Amino acid sequence: MKKIYQKHKYHAKKKETYKQENLTKNTITLEDVEYNEATIQTTLGLGDTQSLLNLLHELILQSYKIEKEFKDFKVLIESVLEMIPQAVIVFNENGSLFYQNKKASNLKGLLDIDLNFTTEFEVKIDNNVYLMQSSKISHKQIITATNITEQKRQERLASMGQVSAHLAHEIRNPIGSLSLLAGVLSKRVDAQSMEIVDEMKKSIWRVERIIKSTLLFSKGVQANKQKHVFADFKQSLEQVIGEYGYTKEIDIAFEITHDILYVDFSLYEIALHNMLCNAIDAIEEGECERGEIRICFFREQDMLLCRIYDNGKDIEDIGSLFEAFKTTKLKGHGLGLALSQQIALAHDGELCANDTNGKFFEIRIPIYQDE
Repeated sequence: MKKIYQKHKYHAKKKETYKQENLTKNTITLEDVEYNEATIQTTLGLGDTQSLLNLLHELILQSYKIEKEFKDFKVLIESVLEMIPQAVIVFNENGSLFYQNKKASNLKGLLDIDLNFTTEFEVKIDNNVYLMQSSKISHKQIITATNITEQKRQERLASMGQVSAHLAHEIRNPIGSLSLLAGVLSKRVDAQSMEIVDEMKKSIWRVERIIKSTLLFSKGVQANKQKHVFADFKQSLEQVIGEYGYTKEIDIAFEITHDILYVDFSLYEIALHNMLCNAIDAIEEGECERGEIRICFFREQDMLLCRIYDNGKDIEDIGSLFEAFKTTKLKGHGLGLALSQQIALAHDGELCANDTNGKFFEIRIPIYQDE
């Protein structure tokens, strides 16, 4: 009985010594722990030593697993923040920068704005309009900048389209009356005054063309495709050349290698008229003494092209070329090419421009099997 008591007392003393040596530290890192397996086995039983080793091994594996999951989650969050269209910037409570995605770091001028705000507002940075929004989460201020330039442009175009359509309706009736009166007047004047009447009719024709384009653009276009030949459009283009007012001598040539096409005649005619008038205007504003226009109609793989070359003024801003109500021409109203693009899309085609190796505009539409 006495031996059992002394043995129990001996083990209790060793356990207390072990606790004093290893468990009195406030923090323990795995790198700081150095142990001798033989010593621990002497201090504790073999089963207790193995359990401790297993526990340490499991702890290390779990810590590695948690660290990997944290890193994967961090990469996922950063990837999401890079994919979203907004610029995101996060500040600490003391105002220091905590995080920003690439869109925010590339947005020069963002940090120049007073970012201490609570209500959203719009600001212009680098010729773009951004919607600024802010929120606070866990002592962090999250600020987002959303590019709403396109949205503002669409709102502006919608407003301008409504106003333009209203004005076109109001102007159409008086212009129609003037056109009739000019026709009557041309039959009653002498040869000397006929030149003035012709100029009047050309100006009226130009206004009627603008009214027609404005009303058509505001309503949208839908193509009713039928079979036609290019000879019909050639006659219409020659009529435009005769009625459109210009001062320079212009040589116009037609090159036709494909004659049959399926289009909406009135819509396709408007698109060709706009492209031809655009070429004439470019020549009028250019430095060339004599203008040259080539109207080519040909097939390219499974597309049918009408390409109009000119030697006039170069294209100034090809990026905004087809934007409605935006023009750099003296005579332009900003709807011709925008409407032509709508017409091309209505035919499942496209309107293109080229300003290198020969300036031209072209409208491309698909060729149907029976062509």
